[in-house]
Amino acid sequence: MPQNHLQNHSLTSLFDYQISQQELSTYLSQALDLYKKGTKKYFSLSFPIQKVDVLAVLEQNSDKTSFEYYWEKPSDNFSIAAAGEVARIRSTGKNRFSDASRAGKKLIHEIFHFSKLTHSKTAPHLFGGFSFYDHNISKDWAEFGAASFTLPEWSIIVNGSLCLLTITLKLNNNDKVETLTNHIYEQLVYLNEFCSSENYETAPESDKNHNVKLPNQDSPEFFNWKYSIDSATNHIEQGKYEKIVLARKLRIKTPNFVCDTHILNKLRHQYPDCYSFLIRQSEQSSFIGCTPERLASFNNEFILTEGLAGSTPRGTTASEDVQLENELLKSKKDRNEHEFVINAIFKSLQSYSDSLHIPKLPSVKKLTNVQHLYTPIRAHIKKGVSKTEVLKNLHPTPAVGGYPREQAVPFISQFEDFDRGWYAAPIGWINANGDGEFVVAIRSGLIKHDEVNFYAGCGIVKGSDPSKEWEETNLKFIPMLSALDYARK
Repeated sequence: MPQNHLQNHSLTSLFDYQISQQELSTYLSQALDLYKKGTKKYFSLSFPIQKVDVLAVLEQNSDKTSFEYYWEKPSDNFSIAAAGEVARIRSTGKNRFSDASRAGKKLIHEIFHFSKLTHSKTAPHLFGGFSFYDHNISKDWAEFGAASFTLPEWSIIVNGSLCLLTITLKLNNNDKVETLTNHIYEQLVYLNEFCSSENYETAPESDKNHNVKLPNQDSPEFFNWKYSIDSATNHIEQGKYEKIVLARKLRIKTPNFVCDTHILNKLRHQYPDCYSFLIRQSEQSSFIGCTPERLASFNNEFILTEGLAGSTPRGTTASEDVQLENELLKSKKDRNEHEFVINAIFKSLQSYSDSLHIPKLPSVKKLTNVQHLYTPIRAHIKKGVSKTEVLKNLHPTPAVGGYPREQAVPFISQFEDFDRGWYAAPIGWINANGDGEFVVAIRSGLIKHDEVNFYAGCGIVKGSDPSKEWEETNLKFIPMLSALDYARK
């Protein structure tokens, strides 16, 4: 590296940089030649670095006006942080999945990517997701849109013991090898400054006076909820659909600044088997959550998904916990609700797969405060099948929409008095090698300057009791509320 860029910086202690300046110049020259021929528009460079805590790195990122992304499942030792916007794909309407897929493939094809390391995660990644519906209604979600995927300026991916940094830049007519090299080194210096552990912030002490009280069953919110549940169960009795998922929005005014990364730090440690995430499209708001539900993870051959529906609290003792687990496994209501999900996933995948593995009976997934009926599903995908097309057919699952989907989902907006936006929608990442992972964005909230909106829903089937469903949503609010209490200053 040129010494003038390394003066007063210990880059070599953080970045295990294995590419010589001559090699970098060679590949930048090749990228510029292809740019002039009209085949490439971006240059991307990946290499291993010293392992870092990606949430801490993102927390130190000074630019909150642009794109930011965070993803972590601690039990898998896998995490991602990304920031800055080199390019963004947007789409809306009924063809948003296929439009986003087409634009994403085109964008990835326009990237000249170089890495000396052979690993699936070194490929350029796009990060983002879709809204629940094929459009957005409210101004709260305006900057998110119906579909959005971003190619970031930098990303850090931790996969086990491997930690990869990728830097991407857009090529322009006046670019020269020297100016591009300087830009890359400047980016390294910038990243090094806030990757240093000596600069990490400490989390604030929890302020017990900030505890939020959930509305009780004497509140106007509950009577509105009861009316919606009663109306939905009447529809079910009439045979309009078998199940519908209805959600509540909990709006909390926050006169003081709320740090979204502090909320996530609490969630990731408390729920290591869940996917913690953050998506910021602008300085106006960030969408965060800690979801237990994977929609699909895939590579070139296989898709892994799961059914997650039917729930009960955790017990305060080991014996009570086992008793609740057994009651959940024997519950006719919960087993029926779970079966809706499994049947819908099977129908969504059977035309795309030549081999489907679905266990005959569900097991129980235990989280810190709740346990769910759970069935893992594996499908071998036929050649030529678009993964985005599979996502489109999986979303929304009966766990967040209803069953049959075509009959139930159109009624959701009639019973809910808010726009779901990206709540309960597919969010995740996909890369140039065809690997990707998407989750269902439940246990989530929209963080704004002066308020926080949390969301929680439950499945309504024949015989659903409004009071019990109310308490179930209250239970699902608790993880986000306790994390909010921890993070408020």
